[in-house]
Amino acid sequence: MTDHSTSPLLGRFQRLVSIKQEELAPLCWGWLYIFSLLCAYYILRPIRDTVSTLTGAHSLPWLFTAVLVTMLLLQWPYNRLSQRLPRERFISYSYQACAVILCGFAFGFARTGGLHDLFLGRAFFIWVSVFNLFAVSVFWALIVDIFDSERGKRLFGLLAAAATLGAIGGSGLISLVANHLSTPVLLVIAVGLIQVSVFSARRLSRCGRQLSHHSTEGKPRQPSGGGLTPLLIGIRQTIASPYLLGICGYILFYSVTSTLLYFQQAAIVQHAFTQPAQRTTFFANVDLAINLLTLICQLTASGKILSRWGVAVSLTLLPLVSVVGFGWLGAAPSLSVLVGFTIVRRAINFALARPSREILFTVVPTSEKYHAKVFIDTLVYRVGDQVGAWSYQAVGLLGVAALPLTLFSMLLAAGWAGLSLALGRAQRRKARELPQEPPSSSSRQ
Repeated sequence: MTDHSTSPLLGRFQRLVSIKQEELAPLCWGWLYIFSLLCAYYILRPIRDTVSTLTGAHSLPWLFTAVLVTMLLLQWPYNRLSQRLPRERFISYSYQACAVILCGFAFGFARTGGLHDLFLGRAFFIWVSVFNLFAVSVFWALIVDIFDSERGKRLFGLLAAAATLGAIGGSGLISLVANHLSTPVLLVIAVGLIQVSVFSARRLSRCGRQLSHHSTEGKPRQPSGGGLTPLLIGIRQTIASPYLLGICGYILFYSVTSTLLYFQQAAIVQHAFTQPAQRTTFFANVDLAINLLTLICQLTASGKILSRWGVAVSLTLLPLVSVVGFGWLGAAPSLSVLVGFTIVRRAINFALARPSREILFTVVPTSEKYHAKVFIDTLVYRVGDQVGAWSYQAVGLLGVAALPLTLFSMLLAAGWAGLSLALGRAQRRKARELPQEPPSSSSRQ
């Protein structure tokens, strides 16, 4: 009886999103997986950003450097374990280790002065920054193992929407309870959400075997590009391609300007709020507004802008907004201007710039796409953090006045806009050369 009552609704949903019966269970578990994971991260993120206001701007460049060094140190054991352990065990052990570390931070913050313990707070800042990249990369590694290219084109949009909703859930929760619950309690809630992610990952892996021609359970995981050899291959391929170097430049411009804005945010918020709980609530409210605006854009405008105006315009919009935003922030360095600029900039990045960056890779040869993309998305991005962090320090030596920093930021954003136009045109030229191949053969490669 239940089957008959629910099948019309289920059938309507399947037709709406073009989903097949055998894909429904793994999609639902994948949806819950990324939703709970992003919800946990967006509980941690405002607390991390609060630490950045307490630790002082002078120490932030060193923290960014520590994040990069920690990532590089973890690459070798991460790659070895991912090859030696079966998929389900690797994911479970990795996330459970993160949960244990998070419990340790909760205990430490409860025993000491909370976020005012600078040593513990800085360690937490580094850990959350590394956890973000690690946790999301593990999710997508599992997803691309389960869903092939054809399924990915139909279903990845739903998973991206789940990620956005998870971010809204986490930031919304913090916005409501940050002034009422202590930091250790919030960390324990994040631990619980990580457990939901672990359970969902196990179920997803088991359901996903039915979509594959052979089971991957019990087999060692293949290298995912995180080891030294794939990294060196990616560096070599990128240096040999002017187009990939252009994408590197785009990522560097974005990362550097994001770091410069992050430092200005830390300074303004530090003066605007005196209590850590107030700062945590503020950051959560900003994250909530960003993710709500992102979701609205994803549902209404992103596809239309990309299809009508193309990649060049979609890529260039973010740097142009950055030119105006940095100029506005320099002329009126207030909290309201910071909030407006941050929300618009990050929403445009999530809704337009990020999908446009992925489109840039669609015209890259398959032999170069994988390793070069891993190199650009990880090491190049974190190098940009370093450049931005230490540039902020260097510009600060010129004086306390905002003019040098404003001019430097606007100049970077203007150069970024020029590169974006050139990249968009290059992608269009390369795309015109690709349709020579029959669609059926290219879809199998």
